[in-house]
Amino acid sequence: MRKLSIILGFIFAVLGIILTVLPLYNFAFIPAILAFVFGLIAFLKSRGENKPQHTVQLIFLLTIITLALATYKSVTTVTEVGNTEQLEQRDQESKEEAIEELEDIEIDIEEIDDIDISE
Repeated sequence: MRKLSIILGFIFAVLGIILTVLPLYNFAFIPAILAFVFGLIAFLKSRGENKPQHTVQLIFLLTIITLALATYKSVTTVTEVGNTEQLEQRDQESKEEAIEELEDIEIDIEEIDDIDISE
């Protein structure tokens, strides 16, 4: 159980760091929390068996780095909305063009009656 906890903790800690440096940094919190849980389990098992805890300390270090970087990026990253006036103007122009095209279409009722449907 100790070795499994160490392996899973290390995998989740590394996955958290990888997600932190990618644009998906918001998802890095999930593997970081899992790495912390598995690191805590491994720590408790290691302490009970009097085994070295160096790998568990590494898991905690990687988890702290992941949480720090993900939090930093979440706080400092600002999503900018572009100039909405230009977008609204383009939208209005496209609506006006669509209305003009619809007005230009003339449907002659006599032409529709002359079309033979049976063909």
